[in-house]
Amino acid sequence: METLRSDLRLAIRMLLKKPGFTAAAVVTLALGIAVNATMFSMVSAFLLRRPPGREPERVAVVSSVNPTPGFQADANPVSAPNYFAWRDENHAFAETAAADEYRTVSLSSQSATANGQSSVASQPEALRSAAVSPNYFSVLGVSPQLGRTFADGEDQQSRDHVAILSYELWERRFGSDASLIGRTVRLNRENYTVIGVMPPKFRLLGFTPQLWTPLVLTAADQTAAAHHERSLFLFARLKPGVTLEQARAEFTALAHRTEENFPESEKGWGVAVRTLPDFLVYTFGIRSALAIMMTTVGFVLMIACANVAGLLLARAAGRRKELAIRIALGAGRLRIVRQLLTEGLVIAFLGGSMGLLLAYWGINFLRANLTFNEAISAVPLRLDWTVLLFALAVSLVSAVLCAIAPALNASRTDVNTSLKNESRAASAGRSQSRLRTVMVAGEIALALFLLIGTGLLIRGIYLIEHQHLGFQPDHLLTAGLTLDPAQYKDPSSQALFIRDVISRLQNIPGAEAVAAASDLPATGSNSVTLRIKDQPELPANQRLSTRDIVVTADYFHAAGIPVLRGRTFTEMDSATAPHVIVVNQEFVHRDLQDQEPLGKQIRLDVPGATPEWSEIIGVVANVKFYSEETRDDPEVYEPFLQRPLPSFSLMVRASSDPNSLASALRDTVAQVDAELPLARVMSMPAIIERQGAGNSLFVNMLGSFATLAMILAAIGIYGLIAYSVGQRTHEIGIRMALGASNPDVLRMVLWQGIKMTAIGAAIGLVLALPLPKVFEAMFYGLHLSEPRLYFIVPVVVIAVAMLATYIPARRATRVDPMAALHQE
Repeated sequence: METLRSDLRLAIRMLLKKPGFTAAAVVTLALGIAVNATMFSMVSAFLLRRPPGREPERVAVVSSVNPTPGFQADANPVSAPNYFAWRDENHAFAETAAADEYRTVSLSSQSATANGQSSVASQPEALRSAAVSPNYFSVLGVSPQLGRTFADGEDQQSRDHVAILSYELWERRFGSDASLIGRTVRLNRENYTVIGVMPPKFRLLGFTPQLWTPLVLTAADQTAAAHHERSLFLFARLKPGVTLEQARAEFTALAHRTEENFPESEKGWGVAVRTLPDFLVYTFGIRSALAIMMTTVGFVLMIACANVAGLLLARAAGRRKELAIRIALGAGRLRIVRQLLTEGLVIAFLGGSMGLLLAYWGINFLRANLTFNEAISAVPLRLDWTVLLFALAVSLVSAVLCAIAPALNASRTDVNTSLKNESRAASAGRSQSRLRTVMVAGEIALALFLLIGTGLLIRGIYLIEHQHLGFQPDHLLTAGLTLDPAQYKDPSSQALFIRDVISRLQNIPGAEAVAAASDLPATGSNSVTLRIKDQPELPANQRLSTRDIVVTADYFHAAGIPVLRGRTFTEMDSATAPHVIVVNQEFVHRDLQDQEPLGKQIRLDVPGATPEWSEIIGVVANVKFYSEETRDDPEVYEPFLQRPLPSFSLMVRASSDPNSLASALRDTVAQVDAELPLARVMSMPAIIERQGAGNSLFVNMLGSFATLAMILAAIGIYGLIAYSVGQRTHEIGIRMALGASNPDVLRMVLWQGIKMTAIGAAIGLVLALPLPKVFEAMFYGLHLSEPRLYFIVPVVVIAVAMLATYIPARRATRVDPMAALHQE
């Protein structure tokens, strides 16, 4: 310890003697450590944070595997009949719960106390909710902050009017009133008794319901037809001694048995079993993006470490005489290495401390920008002990990376040569020069690799964000609406509501067209299988599929979707009229093989609906099923009057700013039904921008990190060439005394930089060749083909490197031969 204290004192004194060198090294490392700590805070928040509850790694999530390839095809919900069968027949789980995580309820008012006295009215609000089996919370191993969870039997229709609130809803809507337990709230026009409030930390990644109600499943949910309706995620706790692999094997066998018993609905469908932490991270879909970000900042740190190592090598060269004297006085090689490593440790500690300060600001910046949807906003992003430990580990690794090569090189100092020859020319050995050249060439390779990778991703995202979606989003106002079953029990009442609302909205000043749709364009829609009349029926796992959207008559005019052939829907296409549909171009091309579509009949296998043959009456242009998707999918449009739905979106095309009609839209719906809340009243461009909001942050951060890497690499080149010029002053003076001109010296120094840059650029270019395929495998639907980047980026890198080389090269041409020779 005494030796360590001595080394630390000496390291601090030596660093204080060279404040410029120390500041450059500390700031360089601080930048590398800061970006790594900032990005790791996201990794910690999204990937490493344990879900709430008891032993979450012992909780498994069971999901369905869709035979049709697609994004996360192995994370689909499970049908209710499969839940009942697999819950009773498996031997791997001690307890199995089911949850329908994506429901919407209307909270219209806070009703009276339990004895029915004074009620307090409030504005109706649409809330995200989840319907769960009574044992859901016990399977997860969580307890409420107030009250209790669901009891056995509360999933029956006569006893299901109980609710559990999230902490956020209890705090925001009810002012953290502890007396709320036992009182009633009005959900979907019915009174529900509040029995509990969950703790603030009960948040599952990607699942953000604001309240929970019992999951009621009836006899109709156990029929063969119910196999088509998949809406439940199964949460189960493994029995003691049972492994996840054993559970997977058992459920694979159960899925095969189900497929044999119900081939019409289950043919080709499989089952996936994951631990709760793995399932949440997988379905959130952020792992690939975080992997790229961490790889990028890791390369930035390596470049920063190479720069600091270069500074330490240059400093060690200037200390060769000092080190030779210490060795001559008895200092061993290990002692020299330890001393120089201690100096690197002090630099890394200072850089880590400054890096944590920068990371604190960076984390606050990320938190302020990660608010574009509820799921992202719910993730706690902070500078916690995990991030602090990571920063400490990164600082220690940086100390080793920065100091080990200079320390080992300096420990091989030749005592006799260093003491006899005091010339500046002798201060730098060939091995040291080669080592610095290798490190700087490596910096160039990494920087070029990052720039090409970043350029590919930026270009791919740019093409996605600027593609034509197939409709006109401008001047389009939208709002979500869910009709509660208490008031709108049957399709006729739902259709009547739609007629009434649309007729009123059409009279709003500034409204050019009004429509309703089950799904807004470019926001995602459900996929169903189909059969074409007079064509052989395909096996269940090979059936054609299409996107299915239910729309009102004026939908195509309101959305601005061109009609290419035939006609669209009218008010005459009612429930009593023959069933008709409209298809898009891709449907004609892919499912009809470009045959004449008008007059053909198809049957859609819609869950919960009676299959009917429908005639194709029109063809419209392709619309992207999602704004972040580049491909075109087959789409079928059904008339709303022939298949009314309780949940849909309203669309109003405005003659000017669509947001100016928002209040009129709310008032109109309130005139028809004052207890129906509108959800997400937004313009269509705002919705599309929100869907891609993460892209801009991702691109900006990647671009910033790649630019930082290029700047650090340029600094590395400048430092190496400047140091080389300083060490070769005597040589340059002799060359100029013997007749070398300024251009000759300039070319000589520039050639050193060009050679080093070319080697690094060639290595980086080779490393970057497989990047398009790597990114396409990591990001579903991203197709990259931008060969120009492989020419543009190397040119830019070489240009930046030449600029960094030119400055010290110009300085070399100003060397005075007489002054250089006189110094010797």
